[in-house]
Amino acid sequence: MQTDDLLDTGLGSDDHADRRRRIRTAAVGVAIALALVGGIVVSRREPDQATAQGVTATTAATTAARAEPPAEPAMSWNAAMVGRDDRTITVYATPGDTTCKELLQPQATITEQTDAQVVVAVNGRVVTATDCATSGLRVPLVVSLQKPLGTRVLRDAASALSPPTFSERELPDLASDKRWSPYSSHCNEGFCQGYNGPNGSTLLALAGRTVGGGDGRAPAGTMSIGSHRGTITGSPGASWQVRWEVGDLAYSLQLTPSEGAKFSLTQFRTELASLKWS
Repeated sequence: MQTDDLLDTGLGSDDHADRRRRIRTAAVGVAIALALVGGIVVSRREPDQATAQGVTATTAATTAARAEPPAEPAMSWNAAMVGRDDRTITVYATPGDTTCKELLQPQATITEQTDAQVVVAVNGRVVTATDCATSGLRVPLVVSLQKPLGTRVLRDAASALSPPTFSERELPDLASDKRWSPYSSHCNEGFCQGYNGPNGSTLLALAGRTVGGGDGRAPAGTMSIGSHRGTITGSPGASWQVRWEVGDLAYSLQLTPSEGAKFSLTQFRTELASLKWS
């Protein structure tokens, strides 16, 4: 016997039959309503997912469009300074012979180390300078060697040449002398570094290729400078300079008194003799 028959037998009246029809109708209505609600939920979720995917795609495209272009091939550097530890190397790179240009995010890396040479590459991008008055300035970049440079040759990866390589050991150790404080110095070639000193005096350290055996001024004398013998030029009212040569490189120190002051030759010798050498 079916369930509906049991209900019909147990209840046995038209009222009960009407009640069963109403219950069935209500159940069918609830089922339809649930199906509709489910359909609404699904229909709402699908557009949300599509929108999220569209935003993600748009963001990725925007990010890619704004990404920096890749670094350009290695560019040349034109001078190097070897630190007193013989492991720290500073190379000086420029954006080249271009007007109103500067280097953006340059990096120096060692591309080769052998018993005969060390090759250093500089990579970066040449961009329009934010200030054309200060554009084209060289940028110092530091690399560290696994072992001392020794007699090995430093080479530029871009040109395969060996630019002039200077050594801090050939200059006084002004970094350890509290009387002298470095200030920003710029030169197109070679090496230059200025220092502010006692009573408003300044000291300028220079290094470059040996050219012509001097600066053309008449010598005022000679003196021991570190482990070398230097030639003195200058005058009390302007500045004194001592210059010495190491191989095919020339180093010099130029001492200038404060405005309106003078240094005698004796004072110049005494001041340089007080510098620390290592």
